[in-house]
Amino acid sequence: DQVKISGTVTQEGECRKISVESFQVLKRLNIIEKTATVRIDFTARIKDGNLISTSLKEVAEEAGIKASDYNFTALEFKAWNAGYLNESGRVFTDVKDAVLGLRKGEEKTIEIPPERAFGAYDEKKIIKVPRAEWPLPPTVDPDIGAEVSGVFGTYAVVKSFDQNFIYFDLNPKYAGKTVQFWLKVLDFDNEGIKAFENIVEPGDAIKVDYTGETLDGNVFDSSEGKAPLGFTAGAGQMIKGFDNAVSGMKLGEEKTVTIPPEEAYGQRDESLALVLSMESEDYKTAFPTGPPPLGFETQVNVTISGQEQTRTAIVSKIDSNSITLDLNHKLAGKALKFRIKIVEIKKPE
Repeated sequence: DQVKISGTVTQEGECRKISVESFQVLKRLNIIEKTATVRIDFTARIKDGNLISTSLKEVAEEAGIKASDYNFTALEFKAWNAGYLNESGRVFTDVKDAVLGLRKGEEKTIEIPPERAFGAYDEKKIIKVPRAEWPLPPTVDPDIGAEVSGVFGTYAVVKSFDQNFIYFDLNPKYAGKTVQFWLKVLDFDNEGIKAFENIVEPGDAIKVDYTGETLDGNVFDSSEGKAPLGFTAGAGQMIKGFDNAVSGMKLGEEKTVTIPPEEAYGQRDESLALVLSMESEDYKTAFPTGPPPLGFETQVNVTISGQEQTRTAIVSKIDSNSITLDLNHKLAGKALKFRIKIVEIKKPE
């Protein structure tokens, strides 16, 4: 370390005596910096002590987990964005921040609040399913706490039941829980970021040139003749398929991808139709000069799933006394093709 020492030096025969009055560390050397790739041993527990995960065999065995049923692997991640080195997952941001300034061999324990761990517990994620629709005989009760997978598209557990319904909790398993996280630094490389400097990762501020078209060749959007499009990768600012496409691309790389409707603007929902009587005040306010042409676009305020939204609506049908507005996105139900080129990558500071 680089240190600053203040004090006095006195001579006693052939020896010098130093009296230290103050000691200040100016700079710690050989510590983890934000540019590092890091490898740690770890143990994560709920604050009540129940084990979530660990890289240590002896810790798992103490918790009653058979070694043959568990993969004991040190955690490797990037200190600049908390992404795993060898897979697409993420480590807690608090863990990424906790290793900064540590040395090889140093240990640390932190507490991570629910909102920065598995999220707050949400009562709205408890759903009820009629017992008649569940694949159990009416006389057989479900097991409280039983985990259910592959049914709701997410983790679920049986919370309770009554004569008519079974109640399922769709919250993440550890939602609402504070996490205690112990770590020990095994190794790190402060120049690890160099291998990723020109590769798009979640959290990077990037700019792209692009052209989007439907599969029949109709161009619906393009940056040609305009400034490149800027956004933060992996932040949900773009449609899912576009975000997935740029991840891992290199600076200057070009690619063409086809994105299915599910990762673009979704499938069409025929229930998203608004019929206005030409005698209604809503119609007269929206179209004071009379019926618009088919395909006309307008903004409307609607309530969908209990939430008030402003949507672009397209006039899809006109008859003698009413008009129908289609609230689907105009590209809903369509697979889209994008040509993409990465023109700038900026890592988070």
